[in-house]
Amino acid sequence: MKNDDTNKEEEKYLQTKESIINSIYDQKEIEKEYLRTVGSLLDYWIRELRSVDTQNKKRHNQLLKVIHRERSNIKKMGEDINKTNIMIDRTEQSLERIRQMINSFRKER
Repeated sequence: MKNDDTNKEEEKYLQTKESIINSIYDQKEIEKEYLRTVGSLLDYWIRELRSVDTQNKKRHNQLLKVIHRERSNIKKMGEDINKTNIMIDRTEQSLERIRQMINSFRKER
């Protein structure tokens, strides 16, 4: 009976780790999609600014600067999101080691 309880706890732990990995994947994809959407919106604003005959060049240039700064921020966020891959890989490796240890432990019993 105690063995069954231990096995259930081990399985519950492994399922929790798998759930964490899946959540990280999902979150990463959502954030990447959000950044693509914001990038598209910035493209739209740049096209709109180019087509406008501006009376105030200074204001126009300030707007372009802000847009390019945001584009730079999006690039940085995209790089940070890609670093999530490292965290995912480490978590998966850890999960696999735990699985191997549990299986090895089960065989010894």
